[in-house]
Amino acid sequence: MARDRAPGDLIGHHVLDEEGHNVGKIKQVYLDDETNEPSWVSVETGLFGRNETLVPLQGSRPKEEDIQVPFDKSTVKDAPNIDADRHISPEEERLVRDYYARHGSADASGGERAGGVPPAGMGDRAGTAGTAGTAGAAGDTGRPEADDISMVRSEERVDIGVERREAGHARLHKYVETEQYDETVPLHHDELQMERRPVTDETRADDAGDMHEEDQTFTLYEERPVVSKERVPVEEVHVRKRDVTREEHVQGERRRERIELEDEDGEPSGS
Repeated sequence: MARDRAPGDLIGHHVLDEEGHNVGKIKQVYLDDETNEPSWVSVETGLFGRNETLVPLQGSRPKEEDIQVPFDKSTVKDAPNIDADRHISPEEERLVRDYYARHGSADASGGERAGGVPPAGMGDRAGTAGTAGTAGAAGDTGRPEADDISMVRSEERVDIGVERREAGHARLHKYVETEQYDETVPLHHDELQMERRPVTDETRADDAGDMHEEDQTFTLYEERPVVSKERVPVEEVHVRKRDVTREEHVQGERRRERIELEDEDGEPSGS
């Protein structure tokens, strides 16, 4: 039974009809002033919950976190509405009690009307704490609801920046390499060439003197290749960094909120 649950545990959960369809969200819980047990609940109806419909808890049963009543959805939604901003008059309470007494479903065990309203001893006035009759609604804050409501929609903004990081190192290094060379160099050297000429001048015979051996020496020269090396600058290498720009495609996901107007059943509203 729904009465086994604390009043505060019911507020905010849903009332389900006899087939398990959602009727609406519980706004307030009314207590029987004799047993102090939950006896009625009010369900938010209307586009913005400005009106509340009373639903009796007699014959109801828990359905997970919600309450299932022995009425169909249309019966509850067609029940007389009460103004959520004020207390319930005795006339309104009797009107609602009579309505459910007429529309209760037959009990399978004996034909007595199941889902009937609580007995008349519950009091003439519901919704007022500390008065005769049903105790005050457990969820009643005493503050009137606003004529309009607002909701802030947010979305994630993507800010793509860049960061500078090391991509590697480079160095300028000088190596010493050896290469072969092959060149032709002209070389000169001295050679002896002998020429015999007859003497026709007789006077030169007297100059000859006595016959004797005689040597004359020649110095001969030749050139040989001589290799010498010297270091000479031939090239200067300059290295500098330059900034190069490239484009990279970035894609991902971002979240955003969407606001839709719905009725109490979660269906899109035509307004």
